[in-house]
Amino acid sequence: MDFERFRELPAEEPEYEPEEGRSNPLLGVLTAAILILTIVVSCCYLAVFVNPQVTLNPFKPPTALVLVTPTQRVPTNTPLPTFPPTWTPTASPTHTATPTITPTPTNTPLPTNTPRATNTPKPPPPFYLDGQPIHRSQTLYDGVGHWWLGFAGEVTDPNGATITDVRIKIWDGEGWEASAKPGAALDYRAEFGGGTSWWEQFVPFNCTLTKTFHLQVVRADAVLSPAVKVEHGGNCKENLIIVNFKRRY
Repeated sequence: MDFERFRELPAEEPEYEPEEGRSNPLLGVLTAAILILTIVVSCCYLAVFVNPQVTLNPFKPPTALVLVTPTQRVPTNTPLPTFPPTWTPTASPTHTATPTITPTPTNTPLPTNTPRATNTPKPPPPFYLDGQPIHRSQTLYDGVGHWWLGFAGEVTDPNGATITDVRIKIWDGEGWEASAKPGAALDYRAEFGGGTSWWEQFVPFNCTLTKTFHLQVVRADAVLSPAVKVEHGGNCKENLIIVNFKRRY
């Protein structure tokens, strides 16, 4: 087959013949609608121009008109009142805002210390020293005036009656200690008078010595009076020291 022959032949183009005499119906419809709308809008503007009060006008002018008939008189303007020449306008008082009172903070009271419970005072001991100690010369025993030393006395109640159910404790604070029972020294009643509650306690120290002694009323291990301090100055003419005790209640 001769391909060169086909290469040289030009390609044949299809023939196109435009359609003539055909129109678009949609364009005709749109043109008619626009024409009708234009006529309607023109009629509306013309109606508003002729009668502004027409219903189609959304912005109607005011219609309040005063008609004056031939029999009515037009009211004359009433003259405004005139003020006297000395009239001065008074300024209206301005109200001053009342200041708000800020409450002053109150001080919170500090907690008070609870007082400590006080100890109930104890009653005083039932026995006390009746008068002051009496320093005198011993006269009951002969021939002992240059060395003898001792104590004696009575124990009575508030009415002066004898008390014999206690003891008189005596000590020197240096190791010596003794006790005497009231009612055991009746010789002192015959010598010095008084009741039957006399007691006596010999001290095994020479009367020439200076000594300090302590006396106290006791019952068993109970202390019934304050301790009484008695000083002996070494004078043998004062070798008998009388110490009396009395019950308080």
